[in-house]
Amino acid sequence: MKEEERIVQSDTADAQARRESLFDDDFLGKVSRLKLAITKKSISSYQGRRRSAMKGSSAEFSDFREYIPGDDIRRIDWNVYARLDKPYVREYMEEREAAVNIFLDLSGSMAFWGKDRLAMQLAGAMAVMSLSAQDRVCLHLMEGGKLTTVRLSGTKQSGRRALDLISKAEAAGRGEIWSAIRSVEYLPSGMSFLISDFMDEGFLDHAEEVLGYLSYRRQEVVLLQVMAKEELKIASSGSFFFEDSEEVFDPVSISLDDKTIKAYETECEAFCRQVKRAAAERSAKYFLCSTEDGFEKIIYENLRSIYQ
Repeated sequence: MKEEERIVQSDTADAQARRESLFDDDFLGKVSRLKLAITKKSISSYQGRRRSAMKGSSAEFSDFREYIPGDDIRRIDWNVYARLDKPYVREYMEEREAAVNIFLDLSGSMAFWGKDRLAMQLAGAMAVMSLSAQDRVCLHLMEGGKLTTVRLSGTKQSGRRALDLISKAEAAGRGEIWSAIRSVEYLPSGMSFLISDFMDEGFLDHAEEVLGYLSYRRQEVVLLQVMAKEELKIASSGSFFFEDSEEVFDPVSISLDDKTIKAYETECEAFCRQVKRAAAERSAKYFLCSTEDGFEKIIYENLRSIYQ
């Protein structure tokens, strides 16, 4: 076997092993049974399973309207005609696909204490839920300071592809989630998930602007703030040397005593409250997702209100 072939096979095996560690055998089956609760009616032109703003030919009755020459006479309700002596046709809800945008922050700050793993699992779950319901998914991966967008149609095969793409990503480099979102030109009406720790310096400064932009683009916005339990509660004291994972600030040496730890935890709680308040001011949903809770609890308990 050639050396190049061995390297390719090794890379493929590593990618498969990582995917399996992130998304076990039951993941796709369990999550695919859930369906996102999207309240905005779809205006997509593609067939799907969501109620549309348009009238069509599904099995779900919508309303009556007066017969107009050219209407299909098979839709005339003869019982209504007998009562009112006027022909009326029955209208039905058209079923279309919805659009789901998943913005996954994989900047350097996400690379610690399993935050990237939890964020990837959450992104994978939202993608599989959506694709299993025949919705269209736009997966926006923000890694290494670059934004990669992949559009996926609602099929089971697309669900596996989404998990492959997510599992191959790496958390590294500097990232600005607000800037990445503003750079996306095409955002059809639907639901947008922002999965991040929101620890870039500009997010809170631009939160009103970017959440307003998403609202203007008719998005139901959900913020999933992924935090490590080690960030929320510091367990160790002593002297430590801290380096900024995104290389914005210079390294610094800090002595952690009880007073310093208390002050940090107060600031951390205040920061999370600020993100939550920014979401509330734009009618977006907010969830704090701690690595301490783990994926299963977050999906099946904490996020229960976002799916059916």
